Formats: sequence, structure tokens, C-alpha cells
Amino acid sequence: MEDLTPDENTLWRALMKLNSELPPILDQDLVHAAGLTLSEFAVLLTLDEAEAGELRMNQIAASCGLSPSRVTRVVAVLERRGLAEKRRSDVDARGAVAAMSDAGRERLRRAYPVQVDRARALLFDHLDADQVRALGTALDALLNRTIEAAGPEE
Repeated sequence: MEDLTPDENTLWRALMKLNSELPPILDQDLVHAAGLTLSEFAVLLTLDEAEAGELRMNQIAASCGLSPSRVTRVVAVLERRGLAEKRRSDVDARGAVAAMSDAGRERLRRAYPVQVDRARALLFDHLDADQVRALGTALDALLNRTIEAAGPEE
């Protein structure tokens, strides 16, 4: 096995550190501004982007990068708070779908600018358009490779 080069090591450690440091920052911002955790925000955002206005739990999990059990817990919390609803699928009665409520849309509308402001402050204000494009392409390729390496969802 060959060691990482110094540049590879720097990048690898930065990615690991970013992965641990960024979520709590975003979570704190969202809780303070809109009373949503990062996971709740991710689920609402995913539901908002759904063409049919609803998604199966496994679709939400795949889109958010959360485990299916985590999505089930988050949707249950959102449902108790009146921000989403969960029901049996019209297409397949064995499966459940989640949809965002009007209150959920309003909460997402309050939370979204917080995420945008933080993304600009931490990332986009420090990169030019070419760097954003290159980093986006590289990270997308890495994400796809990571998903492939994880294997099929169960």
C-alpha cells in the first residue's frame, strides 16, 4: 500500500474535518432561525423539490443522504409539529409517502435564506466562478464514487 502524497493527505484531512465541522454550524443556524434541525431542513427541502409533492421514505433517504430509519424518525417529528404528513402510497399501499404541509412550506421559506447566507459566507464568497464549477464537478464525482462503493440500498 502506498501512502498518500502530502497534497492528498491535506485534501483527505480537510474533507474529514469539513464533514465533522460543517453540520453542527448549519444545524445551529437553522434551529436558531427557523426551529429546524439540519436533518429536518434537508427532508423539507427534498419534499419541496419533489415533482409530485410527495416522496417515498427511501427516496427521501437517498436524496438527503440519511438512513431510512433516520428519515422515518425525522418525518415523524415533522408530522407531530404539523410540518409534514405521512400516509400510505396511492400507488403501492405497502409503502408510505411523506408530503410537506403548508406550515412546512412556510418554515422552509424562513429557513432557506439562512442556509444560503451561510453557504455564501463559508464557501462561495471565497471562490470565483471557475473554482465553484471545478469544485462542484470534483465533489460530485467523489460523491457518486462513494455511493457506488457503498453498494445497493436495502
